[in-house]
Amino acid sequence: MVRVEHLSYNFGSQWALKDVSFSLAKGGFLFLTGHSGAGKTTLLRVLYGALPLIRGRAVVAGFDLGRLKRRQVPDLRRRVGVVFQDFKILPERSVFENVALALEVRGMGRPLLERRVRAIIRALGLENKSYEPCERLSGGEQQRVAIARSMVVNPELILADEPTGNLDADLAWHLMDIFKQFHTYGTSVIMATHNKTLIDLVPEAEVLHLSQGMTVDGQKAAEAVGS
Repeated sequence: MVRVEHLSYNFGSQWALKDVSFSLAKGGFLFLTGHSGAGKTTLLRVLYGALPLIRGRAVVAGFDLGRLKRRQVPDLRRRVGVVFQDFKILPERSVFENVALALEVRGMGRPLLERRVRAIIRALGLENKSYEPCERLSGGEQQRVAIARSMVVNPELILADEPTGNLDADLAWHLMDIFKQFHTYGTSVIMATHNKTLIDLVPEAEVLHLSQGMTVDGQKAAEAVGS
């Protein structure tokens, strides 16, 4: 599903990623860990085509990012669901409208669209907020809207950047159950987090630890996550 080889990325003289290599099989689960500024968000942005591949090689959901044309980016994002740190929802639109938008752009018929949207909104505990404008929601509720929008399309791969950062512990665990359900049905997941408790909830998951843009070996990674 994902194969990355010797990927490096810089912003001017600042290197965000340095010679990163890893792979994730179809249906796999990978936690991406590391302190703030370690390169987690930059790596995710490269994987969904928001940043160009400059050095190295990466193949995501069948797309070679080094050869990806601008017109192919929407095709990549039909297969890859993304949960952004800053939500990227439309504040003046309702919860239902924000989630439905992901299916409307794919041309899904209204009856199926409504069933899918209502099901994911219910699963994320937002049913009583369906027609509230998102600007009236709390930060945690807005985060759940963003997650619902990424999951409603049943993507082959979900990239999640600190998806539980604005949620209390109970909601975070509930959300992890939903991610695990998608994973059980074959969706691949890459999740950036520094929360060891969440990592422990998916014992079969792989862990890739970044430090100053570089991968850290297994023992040091375990020590860093536990600290």
